[in-house]
Amino acid sequence: MDDPPTNRDAVAETARILAGAQAYIQTLPPQEQHIATLAAGGAPVWEIAQQVRISDAAVARTLDGVLAAVSGREVTPVETGGLGADTDPGVTGGYGDTGFGALDTEPVPDNTEPDEA
Repeated sequence: MDDPPTNRDAVAETARILAGAQAYIQTLPPQEQHIATLAAGGAPVWEIAQQVRISDAAVARTLDGVLAAVSGREVTPVETGGLGADTDPGVTGGYGDTGFGALDTEPVPDNTEPDEA
């Protein structure tokens, strides 16, 4: 049975791919260029993150995009949200007119006259 790939193998493979993509790396914005250059030199994600002072996830996301562009792989963006949080601070809470009537933020006033007995 083959041994599973290690992090060291992944770093080496990333470095190998990026070493042949120096022309593309030079076209990247400065921070992405720096990240890709460090990765091409064999630096692991955690080390790059410490040097650039961003999260490991941000470095990994950047490298994934660069590797996808170099290898011709399509990147499917993943959108994350606020776990159900209302991100539109408006009177309507971002819902607006619903098609079956506006979602009022105030209760309907009780305008009925009291019964006189």
